[in-house]
Amino acid sequence: MGRDRSRSSSDSDDYHRSSRKKEDSHRRRDDRHRDSDRDRRRRSRSNSSRHRRSEGSQRPRSSRHGSDYKDTSLMTRPSVASHFGTPPIDVADFDNWVNILAKVDQNEDVEYAREKYRAFLSRYPNCYGFWQKYAEYEKKMGNIAEAKAVWEKGIISIPLSIDLWLGYTADVKNIKNFPPASLRDLYARAIEIAGLEYQSDRLWLEAIGFERAVYIDELCRGSSKANCKRIGILFDKLLSTPTFHAPSHLERYVQYLNTIEPHLLLNDREYEEIMKMVCKQLDKPIGELVHQVQLSYICQTGENGMLNIVNESGEGTFPVNVNSIQHDPTALQLIRSEIIARRSKIYERNMKECEIRSGFEINIKRPYFHVKPLDYPQLFNWLSYLDFEIRQGQEDRIKILFDRCLIPCALYEEFWIKYARWMWKTYKSKSKCREVYLKAKTHCPTSLNLVLSQSGFEEAAENFDEALKVLDTFRREYPGYVLLELRYLGILRRKAEKEGGTASEYVLNQYEALIKDSQASPNLHSFYSLKLARYHLKSRRDAKLAQKVLKKAVSVDQFNLQLYSQYVDIAYTSESMTELDVIQSFDLALDSNLRLEDKVRFSQRKLDYLEELGNNIQAIEDHRDYHYNLLGQLPDSVTIRTRFINDPNRATLQPAAMPPQQPPPMVYAPQMQQPAMNMMPMMPMQQIQPMTYMNPAQPAVQLTLIEPTSSTM
Repeated sequence: MGRDRSRSSSDSDDYHRSSRKKEDSHRRRDDRHRDSDRDRRRRSRSNSSRHRRSEGSQRPRSSRHGSDYKDTSLMTRPSVASHFGTPPIDVADFDNWVNILAKVDQNEDVEYAREKYRAFLSRYPNCYGFWQKYAEYEKKMGNIAEAKAVWEKGIISIPLSIDLWLGYTADVKNIKNFPPASLRDLYARAIEIAGLEYQSDRLWLEAIGFERAVYIDELCRGSSKANCKRIGILFDKLLSTPTFHAPSHLERYVQYLNTIEPHLLLNDREYEEIMKMVCKQLDKPIGELVHQVQLSYICQTGENGMLNIVNESGEGTFPVNVNSIQHDPTALQLIRSEIIARRSKIYERNMKECEIRSGFEINIKRPYFHVKPLDYPQLFNWLSYLDFEIRQGQEDRIKILFDRCLIPCALYEEFWIKYARWMWKTYKSKSKCREVYLKAKTHCPTSLNLVLSQSGFEEAAENFDEALKVLDTFRREYPGYVLLELRYLGILRRKAEKEGGTASEYVLNQYEALIKDSQASPNLHSFYSLKLARYHLKSRRDAKLAQKVLKKAVSVDQFNLQLYSQYVDIAYTSESMTELDVIQSFDLALDSNLRLEDKVRFSQRKLDYLEELGNNIQAIEDHRDYHYNLLGQLPDSVTIRTRFINDPNRATLQPAAMPPQQPPPMVYAPQMQQPAMNMMPMMPMQQIQPMTYMNPAQPAVQLTLIEPTSSTM
């Protein structure tokens, strides 16, 4: 068909404009996603440790890694959803697509419409309504085979969508002379895949209704094999499945049982057991309880070519006589009572299962997908529900609940990671776990946590090359993540250790490159320098080289307290360092441009070291003088001053003599001369009024000066 040029041009312009808006909004969103460290830090996850290289130094680094370097257990996460944040999604992008697809439905250019539908559904595959609209569009354009293909793709994308299954089966049933066996297979597939979904009652009842229609069609055609055994099987499964309308299913079963002979509904084994029991109760042989009869029906051909039974004859109807059997009324009552008693036990067990899940189910307010974020109670409820099912240990129900959860929660990486870890622990299947991660990337393409989790899974399965490939692919599209760089280097190191080789030089080159690229960002430069220094110290056992790296970093970031602390700690803890090395490491901080308060702390640490481990008493005394001189430079308002002025080496702390609000007057006690021989002091030292030091910012303490007792010459 020809395309309406004016309409298509307008739609195309809208599409390209919306695409540009989408790219711009995604770019802004990704920048916000990477740069908003302070906001993301509120989320208690590894993602909070994110750093980003400066814009000027960012560049793809995948080419530097070369081609040679091409969660195995479930840890139950506490049911606390405080770490959930708003997912990175552009609602305006979704709204633009909806407007475009609304115009597409009116367009007769099939290829154009397919392009738009496919583009949208590849980005938002959980929107079952648009799969249905897409299939209906293909059907409207006369493309039945394409419509069926769309239904199948939708089912693969959202296997638990009951609405999608019902739309698919309804579409198939409307096909004239469609083979009942094929439709039965479709229902069986739907029940197998989505039958455990809590809202699947309509699907079960549709399947039962279809089997009932098939039974009537066979009955009207005079088939001797016509029976309801498939209906009985479906009802038995439904009565043992926790669903939303489970309380009403036993009543439906009883109503249906009362309309037919029991042997048509039960399987042969159960029917024989019940008949033996009834014959024993009535003390009669089975021949006296069952009678051959001939039944007459008025039949009519339905719209889809299947026969059905009507109450009155009319145009298009015809009579049918069917040979059947009937049970003695007394026996029939006993048989039905026994059948109901057995099903009641199954029903009661199922109701208990429903009851323990009802608290979770009632809190599910949005079981469908939408780009708008879920509120905290619903996220918390899903997480708690998953933890509950995992404790129950029923694998089928756990998997179904994960699949249900990941429809409304598809934009939350936490649930995908939890699913993949459970999948690996339960099935040890690499293909299934990779399938989970593949779906997760569709919904959370910018998630660093997902990439780290997937690389961890591949590494745990000893697929080191695949783990590196996962990181490299993400880095090319979203560069600038520190955690990704560290994970990459960690995989290389662990791979070398596993294979007995050495990747030391390669790891060092990567660290040096990262440090060089971050020159414009002192904080990031220091971060990588600290990591490299730790690598030298722990992996290569080279403390001197570790200090050299830190000393070079200090020249770039002169006010980074962590660099100086690490420099001192290396000297302090390394066995290869001498006393002189430790003293020099302290002096590096003391001779720097750090704040006076920080220098006081380093000075106190140096004094403690010299007192505890130093061998030169003169060095101890010299530094003591330096330390107290440094203390004297502190303003009175600095909190740290009180701590060091109240040093036990200088004063004895005693309780204050008076309440803080009424301090005693300070008494000046001048230094007294040594008394002459046989002369007593003018007044005993212990009677001198003590001096009280008051700091408004600290609790009042009283400092009593300790003087040597005068001796009589």
